[in-house]
Amino acid sequence: MAGRRLSVRDEVKPFVLIAAVVLGIVGNRLAAGRLAHLSWVSDIAIFAVMFAVMAFVEVKDVAVAFRKVKPTALALVTNFVFTPAFAWALGWLILRHYPDLWAGVILYTLTPCIGWYLIFTDLAQGDVAWGVSLLPWNLTLQILLLPFYLWLLVAKVVPVSAATLFGSVGLYLVAPFALAYAVRMALGRLKGQAWVDGPYKNAVGEVKMWALAVLVVAIFTFQTSFSGLGLARIALIIVATIAFFAGLFVLSLNVGRRFRLGYADTATLVFTTTARNSESVIGVAAVAFAGHPLVLVAILVGPVVELPALLGLSRLMVALRSRLAWPGVPPSDGSAAALPEEPAAGNRKRRDQ
Repeated sequence: MAGRRLSVRDEVKPFVLIAAVVLGIVGNRLAAGRLAHLSWVSDIAIFAVMFAVMAFVEVKDVAVAFRKVKPTALALVTNFVFTPAFAWALGWLILRHYPDLWAGVILYTLTPCIGWYLIFTDLAQGDVAWGVSLLPWNLTLQILLLPFYLWLLVAKVVPVSAATLFGSVGLYLVAPFALAYAVRMALGRLKGQAWVDGPYKNAVGEVKMWALAVLVVAIFTFQTSFSGLGLARIALIIVATIAFFAGLFVLSLNVGRRFRLGYADTATLVFTTTARNSESVIGVAAVAFAGHPLVLVAILVGPVVELPALLGLSRLMVALRSRLAWPGVPPSDGSAAALPEEPAAGNRKRRDQ
């Protein structure tokens, strides 16, 4: 599993999003509401993005993650219990006077990544194999819990009906996943797994990138107004997003050390909890929060901050590997004593007797 690196698509993604937002806002000013009848373009682009996001997610190996019971439990609790509460509280602290921005930041931070966190896990020399086994959990739980989180956290900030929330989740999360899975299985039988993992996967990656760009341009072009959008509010979104990454990094690092995880498991925990899955909420937000363009602005600013933040955190983790003591790993510079490994359950029982 070693040797992962940022692809060209990963590196240019923030710049493509920025360009798409600018192009969409310019198109909005030029169209002046005359293109509203083309809103179906957004619906098609949303479905294409979500199909591409779900195209290679496996759910059959869910049980594999629990070969590491304690690390997996810690990762899931951090991702699906602490992180939503932390995102809401952070938004209240920084953005409570701007409800649309607050809702957008919550939406962006709600869903854990289902892909590229593995790149940063590998860059930080974490346990990529365990990271892969967490992937189906991240996907399954975010689909199941997203309607509840939207109702409990986001709808309290920007009101929206429960029917709209559940309908958008079903149409733009569940349906694309089911179709993507069926297509992958059919192509595997017709063309072979090598073709699916090669040409098909490359094509899906291109579709995701450019469908996302089309989606962003269309969403912004068809909005009626962008009143209230300014550099000061964009700066607030950036501040909240940076604070989110910094806070989760500190939390997950300390959780790993408090529960005596090794370095590789702690590094994986850090990136499965900090990396976010913005694509999975763009479609839901576009439907559920139509008429609130600033919600979408807040969601789209997140990935622009995320790439440099995760790159910096991966380098910081590597630096901390030699500066902190980890269970069973002697420090390379002699600065701290290695922590003893936690004894296995059977050994603890015999020792207690």
